Order: sequence, then structure tokens, then C-alpha cells
Amino acid sequence: MTTTAGAHPELLDRRADYPILDRRTYLINNSLGAMHRETRRRLDDFADLWDSEGVVAWNTWFPEMMRVADLVGTVIGAAPGSTVLRANVADALASVASCFDLGGTARSKVVTTAADWPGSHYFWTEQVRRHGGELVVVPYDEGGISVSTDRIVDAIDDRTLLVSVSLVQFRTSALLDLAPVVEAAHRHGAVVVLDAYQAAGCLPVDMAAYDVDICVGGSVKFLCGGPGNGWLSVAPRLVETLRPAAVGWISHAEPFAFEWDDIRYADGIGRFAGGTPNVPAAYAAAPGYQAIVDIGIERIRERSQSLTQLLLDGALERGFDVRSPDDPNRRGGHVTIDPGNAKRVHDALIERKILVDYRPGGGIRIGPHFYNTTDECVEVLDAIAELAAS
Repeated sequence: MTTTAGAHPELLDRRADYPILDRRTYLINNSLGAMHRETRRRLDDFADLWDSEGVVAWNTWFPEMMRVADLVGTVIGAAPGSTVLRANVADALASVASCFDLGGTARSKVVTTAADWPGSHYFWTEQVRRHGGELVVVPYDEGGISVSTDRIVDAIDDRTLLVSVSLVQFRTSALLDLAPVVEAAHRHGAVVVLDAYQAAGCLPVDMAAYDVDICVGGSVKFLCGGPGNGWLSVAPRLVETLRPAAVGWISHAEPFAFEWDDIRYADGIGRFAGGTPNVPAAYAAAPGYQAIVDIGIERIRERSQSLTQLLLDGALERGFDVRSPDDPNRRGGHVTIDPGNAKRVHDALIERKILVDYRPGGGIRIGPHFYNTTDECVEVLDAIAELAAS
């Protein structure tokens, strides 16, 4: 197979910022992005502040949390000051769900899909079961690659309260056609909760342009921000109307007043801040976020498409089953292939220090980022072919 450098080869100048690339063939950025070299220094900055300033460090930590949250907001097309850091998506969803009545009223239906993250499915299932609402899970289309936008739209009606969907499906990398879903939800008076975890950092997520109500995600994947860094963004037109029950002391308008009374909500997204934040996680994430902002998501998307197309075409040439969309415009940042005996092949790749992952019902997921090379993509395909034949 003839290869080129891929789109935007100048981005390879940044490989030195991700030290693991010198030690591993790292193609699993859809699961855990590589750590930026500045992360260690930023964690030292956090520790130095704690050590030298003690409790006074909060005067630096709180503004830094807001700054880092706005970096995420820039990546997902959210308005400044409308994003807050939370521990993870489950934590963010709990805060969101606590704003709504799922108690079997005339509008207590939640629409989601079989392609969404299992943890989110667990969450919505238990919420609906315990409160008496209705959960509609739109199934995969025949072939199990994607979920039809038309079927999601058809599931939305005047009884729908929330529509919770993923922009990129984690098993197959299928990209949702979001605009018709948002239009249908708003036409019926429903609120859209978009999970952009598999999208943020590798393709454009324009929350404002799509008129998305609420966006959740995390930093473990293409944002290269590491664990403990979930985020939640709420459209400014909506946020003041929401009254989350899952709150903490920092959700209060004056948290250091320590008032013993009904909560006075903080303005805007602050009401979703919850309790004491995960400050060291935000410090760790900042360099990864900043790199995405500095490069620009359009360049990253174009390089991602060129690398994933190379992987997809190469997999088909080698006779592997591909469980991701052929069209690069309908695909996220990874490709899922099944060479047969996928779990065994995956484990052998890890032993060779070629890092990918395996998902039951899908196969081997390969997720290059802007700092990966075409040679690495060919290397993994050749290794899979060798191992599958052995």
C-alpha cells in the first residue's frame, strides 16, 4: 500500500510533546490520549502552591479551574463562562438529571440509543425505573454500525423530556447527524443532552451552532487531559432556568458565606459546580487542552480523517472486517476492525508495545491522533495481519 505523510504533516513537529511516543506505538487515543510533557510540571505547580501557600492557594486554584473549563468550552464551541469541570460524565449526568422530573408525568420520556456509552445507559435506566418515567432506546441499524437519525427523530414526541445521544459512537466511530435530532427535540419541547466524549479533541463540536442545550464529556481521550476531568456545559439561554438538586457548597451564590438555608444558586454554570473540585486533575489536563486549542480543531480533523482512511482502506485490502463507516465524513476519530480472534490479536499487539484496544461485539479499535504517523498506521495493520494468520 502506498502511503503519504497524511494531511498536515507539520503537526508531527509536536510529537516531542508526548513522550510515550518514543516508547510505544501509541494508537489508542480514543481510549486514553497520550500525556503532554508539560503535565508533570503543572502537577508540580499545583503541589508547590499547596505546599507554599496552604489554604491561600484557593485564591489561585478557583480562577485556574474556571480558565481550564473555558479551554474545554473553546474546543466544544460553548459560550465563554458556560462550562464547568466535573469528575466524570456520570457525575455530570447526575447533576443534569436532578433538574428534571422523571416521575411519570405527561412529559417524562427519555430517548437514547443502543450506541451510547453503557455507563450512561445504566444511569438513565435506573433514573427512569426509580422515578416512573419511560426510556426509549433506539436500536442499531442492521449491520450494527450506526443508529439511524430518522429512527431517533421518530422516537421523539410531545412526551419526551430529554434526548440523550452521543455525537460519536464509541464502538464503531459512527458520527451522528446531529442537526435533525436537535431540531426534532426542540420542536417537541425536549432538552438535548449531547455526549461529546469521543468527539472532543478530534473533530469539531460546535455546541452553539447546533443549538445544543447541554453537553457533557471528559478528557481521557483525544483531549489528552487524563482521568478525573469530566465537564458539563449548558447553553446560556437555558442555564438560569435549571435548578439542580444534586448540588454542593460551590453551587451556592456565596459558598464562603456558609448559609444554613435553602440554596441560593450561583449565577449561570456555577450552580452545576457541585462540591470541592478536583484541582490537581485540572492542572494535569491544561497542557493537553491548550495544545488542541493552539493547533485548531479543523487541522486535527483533517489529519484524523487522512489517518483513519488509511487504516480503513488498509484493513479492507488485508481482508479484515471493518465495523466503522466507510465515509470519512460519517466517521469519528477511530476505526474498528475485526481480523478474527480479535481479543487474542489485541493481547499480542500489547505485548509488542503496539497500543490499541478491544471491545466485545466490535473488535480492535485503532485511534490515531494528530501526532501519529502513517508508518505507525501501516505497522499496526501489518502486525494484525501477521498475528491473525498465526
